[in-house]
Amino acid sequence: METAPLIAMQSVGKTYPMGDLTVHALRGLDLTIARGELVVLLGPSGSGKTTTLNILGGLDRPTGGRVVVEGEEIARFDERRLTAYRRTKVGFVFQFFNLIPTLTALENVEFALSLTGRGSSLIRRSRELLALVSLEDRADHFPSQLSGGEQQRVAIARALANRPALLLCDEPTGNLDVETARQVLQAIRDLNRREGATVILVSHNASIAPMADRVVRLHDGSVAKIESNPHPAPVGELAW
Repeated sequence: METAPLIAMQSVGKTYPMGDLTVHALRGLDLTIARGELVVLLGPSGSGKTTTLNILGGLDRPTGGRVVVEGEEIARFDERRLTAYRRTKVGFVFQFFNLIPTLTALENVEFALSLTGRGSSLIRRSRELLALVSLEDRADHFPSQLSGGEQQRVAIARALANRPALLLCDEPTGNLDVETARQVLQAIRDLNRREGATVILVSHNASIAPMADRVVRLHDGSVAKIESNPHPAPVGELAW
């Protein structure tokens, strides 16, 4: 029996008014993603990558089409249900780390855990999450005492606080040097494999495509091409 996809986007459109003009960010986008996949969205600026991510994350709403996640059409959710969806189903990792500067790495993760309503054993679970991204020895350091790559890995640990079914990464290596970017991508790949989180990673850098299970190339707000990788390449073998 075939398993239903985690995500099904059907004829999704998104328009924005800009003065007398209407900007079409998405034009009838169709995309399905299976549970446990690591998918990279590639495309030039303005192709619809971030808009797609924001709609899947419940940060924005489509102006047309259907967006079904785990069997529920999230585009029809009211604000209360969207908030609950973001809190319980989705983890976000952005280009900018957005850590709280006055909290240590451990406290940043603890704070995210406290917001999920799963308050028991905060310290133990926070340390487990930092260990998942190989930062257990940096738990008591403040963001200013961490490298860019370490800060991004704390952000990834924080994003996993709610044990999300869906991890959305928007240019997570955009501000990092090549070696640090490799460390962050390796952390994302490890979490995808070990934790089973479905990962959608937005990038303009085609060099990371070989690490994905599938690569979705967007152009002008729709899917231009989908490429499958039966044998994804190890992060260490990516050619930058």
